[in-house]
Amino acid sequence: MQLASSATQIYYHLLDLDDSQKQQYLDNLRQSQPELYRNIAPLLSCDKTDEQLTQLLGFGAHQATNQEIDLSGEVISKYRLTHELGRGGMGVVYAALRADDTFEQDLAIKFIQSNLSNVLGQRALFDEAQLLARLNHPYIAKVFDGGLHDDSVYIVMERVFGQTLDAYLNASPMEEDDKLLLFQQICQAMEHAHHHHVLHADLKPENILIDSNKRPKLIDFNLTQKVQSDNQTSPSALVAFSEKYASPEQQTGQYLTEQSDVYSLGKILALMFPNSKVWSDIYWVIRRATRSSVSQRYPNVRALRFDVENILECRPIKQKQHWPLYSTLRLVQRRPLPSMLSAIIVVSGIWFSTTLIQKNLQLQQEKKIAEDMMYEVTRLIFHAKGENIEHMSVSAMMELTRRRILSNPDIPKHIKQKMLLAMMTPVPDKHITKTISCPPNCPPQKDTNE
Repeated sequence: MQLASSATQIYYHLLDLDDSQKQQYLDNLRQSQPELYRNIAPLLSCDKTDEQLTQLLGFGAHQATNQEIDLSGEVISKYRLTHELGRGGMGVVYAALRADDTFEQDLAIKFIQSNLSNVLGQRALFDEAQLLARLNHPYIAKVFDGGLHDDSVYIVMERVFGQTLDAYLNASPMEEDDKLLLFQQICQAMEHAHHHHVLHADLKPENILIDSNKRPKLIDFNLTQKVQSDNQTSPSALVAFSEKYASPEQQTGQYLTEQSDVYSLGKILALMFPNSKVWSDIYWVIRRATRSSVSQRYPNVRALRFDVENILECRPIKQKQHWPLYSTLRLVQRRPLPSMLSAIIVVSGIWFSTTLIQKNLQLQQEKKIAEDMMYEVTRLIFHAKGENIEHMSVSAMMELTRRRILSNPDIPKHIKQKMLLAMMTPVPDKHITKTISCPPNCPPQKDTNE
């Protein structure tokens, strides 16, 4: 604890010094307390003084919470602490029960270490805790009470029995839709918090518990983060985050917005779908949520949740609406039976129309062929020159007809072949009658074959 107290004292002292005085103080510290200086020296390499002090205070907080202080078994107000549940940079969490035996409650009490209470102010921490107490959502651990113990602010919360999100994913293989439904519920919880002007500011798998009903519970909201507003001019608060899930602006100590939580949610979605393909909708949702530039991310958690719901309902997401045939594919996936029936109707209509057109063209062609053939016959009978036609034999007339058919380009080849085949087929003698040409007044003569 002595090392942590020294770090806090350094923090306060440096606040009152200008740049030259700070450098002189640190030089003296290096000579007088080399061990302390070696521990905090890596934190002093930042360009901005505010970031130096923020990280220096974080170091003091880390040292304080790593001290072996055990409050198990103690009674704090009307609560009895049973055992430690976890320890982090901001404080320690204990399991607790009601000590007055009036109610049976399983509780979790988080003690925010005293150095943070001194730096950030007990009133500010109580105000943040009061904001959490106003949250009333089934997927957020409920805050019931708060108080002060040995200069440490504590918060009494609902105790959640369950697994952390990463442990749950490893232990229980899940279908894609089940994962998306779980993520949707996490988004709903964050929407509720943002609606009440509360950021989580430390979203990570360890702070999302999955209870026995397979429902998420968000825990461990970061009370030390500051939300951006138009009238805030105070310096950055103590930075506390998980580098893997924190937004770029949080890692650089800037003010946070709802989109900072959007970034963390995108990282959590990437954890849930580690092998998402480039063409998949999930990949594009993750890609937009985790953009480095705040302006390129989803504007809020609600917009992120809408795209997740679009995936669940097989609706197009905004980022891919310009892709060719993408919206049509999603429609088919969303309504397979009506789409199949519609496709059958359309194909049947096209087939029927095509068949009808082909038949119409075929009839027009056959009509033209018949007209051409009638023209040839008429031309043969009535437009032959000279009188030789009256003395032509049947064979000669057929030969003349054959030639005319072959020379007519408007008669299709297959029709010509059929007609020529019919003309070449022999006819029985009993059906053949020859007529001998004679003058108009001469009586007809019978064929000699009769």
